[in-house]
Amino acid sequence: MGRLRWLAAASLAWVLTCGPVRAGEIRILTWSSYLSPQLIARFEAETGVKAKVDTVTNYVDLMTPLLTGRSGYDIAFPADFQVRELVQAGLLEKVGVDRLLNFWNIEDVWRSRPLDPHNEYTVPHVWGTTAFVVDTAIYKGDIDTLRLLFEPPAEIENRIVLLDSGYDMVQMALIWLKLPRCSIRPEHLARAETLLLPMLRRHPLADIDTIVEYLADGRYALGVAWNGDALKARLKRPSLKYAHPREGSLVWTDVLAVPKGAPNRTDALKFLSFMMRPEIAGMESNHNMYATMIRGVDKYLDKRLLNAPEIIAPISSTMEFFTYCDNTAESRQEEFWMQLKGRARN
Repeated sequence: MGRLRWLAAASLAWVLTCGPVRAGEIRILTWSSYLSPQLIARFEAETGVKAKVDTVTNYVDLMTPLLTGRSGYDIAFPADFQVRELVQAGLLEKVGVDRLLNFWNIEDVWRSRPLDPHNEYTVPHVWGTTAFVVDTAIYKGDIDTLRLLFEPPAEIENRIVLLDSGYDMVQMALIWLKLPRCSIRPEHLARAETLLLPMLRRHPLADIDTIVEYLADGRYALGVAWNGDALKARLKRPSLKYAHPREGSLVWTDVLAVPKGAPNRTDALKFLSFMMRPEIAGMESNHNMYATMIRGVDKYLDKRLLNAPEIIAPISSTMEFFTYCDNTAESRQEEFWMQLKGRARN
């Protein structure tokens, strides 16, 4: 639990501002631009349960209310790497996901993962990758290498936007440096700092609320991005292309969970079951542009997703599926990134 104390003050502040939840209503904590408004409207129409959605733009803000153990939320969308820490700290409800209606719609490979081996806490939601987008109207060469980000050519050098996602940026730097991506060894982080700190001083940052706009309006030749946002940007600016770096891409997954002390557990379980239906998963993917883990979804997907190069990685791409760091590295790398941002401003 000591690893999480650095957020204690923010967590307390969140509790003090969190209002009561009425019966027949659930409160949901998720990412900005992530959960389909049409999906929420359908859930409310089918169940008679109102759903109030609050959004965040980074992993720290997602974790902060959950650390209190009395966040007032009934549903949250943590990243895979946050689940083990939350479970070990007793901050998620054990809901027996494998006994819920529609559980067997989950694709086999996404059930019983190490983060939740007995399917007690989480419903798999979407998976994606982190790399970068290149405007091919500006740069005509090979884009499938991290060299473009860390040793950019002249066409790109002063037209880069970084993603304000700590563990993504730190792990890409570690991969480029040929170091273990899950490393938190001081000497490895020192090398990453040498690489990342000058970049933070030179290049602007974008988050989930701004990255699509930044990429699509032509200001930047290269932008670090999650693949769903890369797809949204390409639909607005066709010259954009998503890279699949041969050195390695990052693969991540998000899940649904019920926070400890959820005020409306009964209706939260209804929402979990609702989200495991293929037509609902399709509606959600059509909105956020990420791949789902629910079988039978293809017939509900927009044609833009079925063959999207942002979603379908080439066989030559180096990606580690179904893995995440088991040493709380992602959370520590997020802390490290926040420290780097502070130094970059000085």
